[in-house]
Amino acid sequence: MSVKVLEANEKVEAVHQKLEYKSLFLLGVQHVAAMCAGAIAVPMILGESLGLGQNEINILVSATLMMAGIGTFIQTLNIHDRVGAKLPIVEGVSFAGVSALVAVGLSYRGTDPIFGLQVMFGATILSGIFAFLVAPVFGKLLKYFPPLVSGVVVTSMGLSLIPVALRWVAGAPKSSNYLSVNNIVLALITIAIILTIQKLSKGFLGNIAILLGIFLGTLIAIPMGLADFSTLQNAGIFTINTPLQFGVPKFELTAVLSLFLVQLVIMTDATGNQINLSDICSVNPDQKTIVAGLRGHGLTSMLAGMFNSFPHSLFGQNVGIAAITGVKSRYVGTAAGIILLITSFFPKVIAILTSIPSPVLGGAGIIMFGIVAANGIKRLGTVSYDRNKNLVIVATSLGMALAPIATPQLFTNFPQWGKILFQSPVTLGTLTVLILNIVFNEFDRK
Repeated sequence: MSVKVLEANEKVEAVHQKLEYKSLFLLGVQHVAAMCAGAIAVPMILGESLGLGQNEINILVSATLMMAGIGTFIQTLNIHDRVGAKLPIVEGVSFAGVSALVAVGLSYRGTDPIFGLQVMFGATILSGIFAFLVAPVFGKLLKYFPPLVSGVVVTSMGLSLIPVALRWVAGAPKSSNYLSVNNIVLALITIAIILTIQKLSKGFLGNIAILLGIFLGTLIAIPMGLADFSTLQNAGIFTINTPLQFGVPKFELTAVLSLFLVQLVIMTDATGNQINLSDICSVNPDQKTIVAGLRGHGLTSMLAGMFNSFPHSLFGQNVGIAAITGVKSRYVGTAAGIILLITSFFPKVIAILTSIPSPVLGGAGIIMFGIVAANGIKRLGTVSYDRNKNLVIVATSLGMALAPIATPQLFTNFPQWGKILFQSPVTLGTLTVLILNIVFNEFDRK
């Protein structure tokens, strides 16, 4: 079975082609299954750090999925020519802001965790405005992102995500099956299922190999005793996320400045991801498209703070999905956005998604995140290494990017702004390769 394109005009770019509804639904579900665990993890971590009750955490999770759906609409649909990249982007709450948001929440909570939450939302709103306004500045930096630079950035992204997948394979540190052999076996089974489908099917089944791997892996986890759906019983039937459920956001200078730095990290990450996704979709990542995408992230973050959520960005795992499937239509992202929005209304569906065993997600993640890194390596393969210092630039930049991956505590004694910037492998690798490329290549040309 192949993905049938409904557009009669063959000249329509692949990124703008409309697919059959059945194909859109299954491909959209695959994107949601791939990103859901990561998206849900952030509000759960932040809620637990503040000591919120389960009801409050459920509100944050619902809000996160709703805003992921809305943010995905902004990026994939033609809402405005200057807002949204019009690529198969799937938005979600960014992990880049977790440590800073935890620090903000704990600093301002006092005896009232809700006050800490209000400060976090206030900082998120202003950081979204900041990202929206400075997006054109990032667009002007695009000329400094030749394949040498963008290749290092994308490779750094993949390398930074692979440890996340491996942690999923290991399981929750406090669980009884942490680091168990069964976890590793289940992850390997999931990988084998995905690779087998990729080998045997060149058509539509190959495009949804990740989804089938997650589904079949979860079924296999049940007799292995690694699947727990107990939360499904206590989940409600219907919920709706309304703005300012926790009260009016509060604006504190220190918190706002911290989130400004977080947005710079997010925008650096998003720029690299967008360049990678543009390459996968055979679209020229010009300045206008990059700026429109960054404005989309800013607008989504701005709305997120009003609707009980946190800074959003393009999810790297979904770039990996696009690379694996080869499906370039932005409407696949729109389908994922619709599914995320509808899911946010039904707690039982959220409970099912959060019950997917982490080793299953880890097995799928190893492939998805590895594809991201492989795309970066592929781009670096187009770079000339003769009679220049490009090999040294790549070696140094990737070495710097690996520093916070290998030793997460390396920057513990840095000031807060330093920890926010340098604890991100993508930011550290990007800053290094940008500076070295300018010093060794741009200066020499002039």
